[in-house]
Amino acid sequence: MGHDLTTRRQVATAIGAALFLPAPFVSRAQTAALDLRHDAPSRLARRDAEGYVPPADLKVVADNYRRMTVPVRVNGAGPFGFVVDTGANQSVIAKDLADQLGLPQGPLAPLNGVAGIQNAPTTTAKLDIGRRILTGQTLSVLPHLGIGGQGMLGLDTLGDSSLTLDFAGQNLRIDTGRENWRDPDAVAVKARRRDGQLTLVDVFLGEMPLTAFIDSGAENTIGNMALRQMALTRNPAGSWTKTSIISSTGQTIPAEIADLRALRVGNFRMSMWPVAFADLHTFWMWNMVDKPAILIGVDILSRFDSVCLDFARDEVRFRMAASA
Repeated sequence: MGHDLTTRRQVATAIGAALFLPAPFVSRAQTAALDLRHDAPSRLARRDAEGYVPPADLKVVADNYRRMTVPVRVNGAGPFGFVVDTGANQSVIAKDLADQLGLPQGPLAPLNGVAGIQNAPTTTAKLDIGRRILTGQTLSVLPHLGIGGQGMLGLDTLGDSSLTLDFAGQNLRIDTGRENWRDPDAVAVKARRRDGQLTLVDVFLGEMPLTAFIDSGAENTIGNMALRQMALTRNPAGSWTKTSIISSTGQTIPAEIADLRALRVGNFRMSMWPVAFADLHTFWMWNMVDKPAILIGVDILSRFDSVCLDFARDEVRFRMAASA
């Protein structure tokens, strides 16, 4: 029997029994207050004496990550908590917030979702993201429930900033200019630019290199159909579970879940990991169809203490968790 596989852009998250974490991860719930400051004295949140242990329950991972937002001022009001989606090329504001602020209603414009393109209302506003000010920024307008926050920042607002997903401290940071600090304890993985997206070059399935990019808007890791064929060839007797993927626009697309063996991201190796496979519009949008490709979701990213996407240096930095 199938189940729904949703992104972090939705409030209701259905992560079924087919998605489990292999040993040696153990469950330890994390709690942290939302940090809306960009001038915090430390670059990464304080770690406890035991170090960060990634939760074994993906439901806990999803719940924790939905609370991780960046503070954004809209036309001087706020700050408001926006999620960050590195798999989106267009930023979004929740309809109720747009109405509350009296933002002007613009024309319908195409918005990319996992299942295709659909027209969505738009508006324009000034965004203050840390010390970065974006004037006349075009935003798609979607229901709050579809976003998972009061807004969503896409690649169009990140520019040459660095985005740090601090899972140990449960917060996000966007740093620019002199704030763009390199964590000396992190392992840097070189990346390439692809239409604004950072594509990793150090991801392998066994000895086979994969085209991969980090999708901070996806709770689960998703492979394209070429990778699905490779998985079938490598493990023809494997178990497959039907599911569906739901985007922030409400679009759905069928998918299957299976365990992928010998996946390596940087220095992090997974002997077996549950991955969803689907013919996402995202793969077509990024021209990642013909060769095996994978969207690295929060399920894998949360295995690290922190992950930093540095668009200025074209690299991704991974800080290993204590249990890794």
